[in-house]
Order: sequence, then C-alpha cells, then structure tokens
Amino acid sequence: MQGRRQRKAGSIINVASIAAFQPMPYLSMYAATKAFVLSFSEALWAENKDLGIGVLCLCPGPTESDFFAVAEFPQSMTSSSGQKLVPAAEVVRDALKALEKNESNVVTGGIPNQIIANMPRLMPRELLVKSVEKVFRAKA
Repeated sequence: MQGRRQRKAGSIINVASIAAFQPMPYLSMYAATKAFVLSFSEALWAENKDLGIGVLCLCPGPTESDFFAVAEFPQSMTSSSGQKLVPAAEVVRDALKALEKNESNVVTGGIPNQIIANMPRLMPRELLVKSVEKVFRAKA
C-alpha cells in the first residue's frame, strides 16, 4: 500500500458477497468474514480516496463458478433458490465500472441482490435473522 500511496495511483478490489449485509444462520462464519471484508474495504476506501487510490468491495450474489461445489454446499442450497447465476464476466464488468466511479462497494446481480443487501436497513434485526434462519434451515 505504501508504494501506491507514494505514486498516488492504483486500485484494490476486495471480494465479499451479498452475505456481508446480514447475519446468516448455518453460514455464520462465511457471512461474518464477508461483513469484515466489506467494513475493512470501506474504511480503506475512505482513507485513500483523496490519494488517487481506488478501493472497492465487490459484493456479488450467486455467480457462475465452482464456488458451491468447492465450498461443499448442499445441493438443496444451490438448486432450489430459483435465483439465476450471474456470469462472472458480468460481475467483473460491474466491478470495474464501480471502481471507475470511485464507489466504495458494489452489489452485482441485479434487483434481487439489491433487495437482499438493503433489507437489513428496513427490518428489525431479530426479524431479519429469524427470516433468514427459516430459509436456510429448510435447505440445510
């Protein structure tokens, strides 16, 4: 980071997830680490935005990749959600656009992911976590 600061140039993209925006029973460690990445990235963005260094936290939803297989998610969690997987190229394109606009974070994948990411602002936390728990209990 020090070299970038001296040059007053460069970009950093940290990858989190839409899981960063809410507690997720049965995926608690995953969601908590993604919340850390989001908070850390936004703080770095604020520290460096006036220095010519772009910092972006990329928060994609379900993306076409080997993620679900590598993470050993149960098939029920990946196939019955009804949410389409977004092509990785689209996620990258959206990230680069957001970085160009000097945004601190970007939620990719359209309106469904925007709703998921913003729902915690509108719901009491206990109601939110109970709702999420019911969805994931049924799939776990």
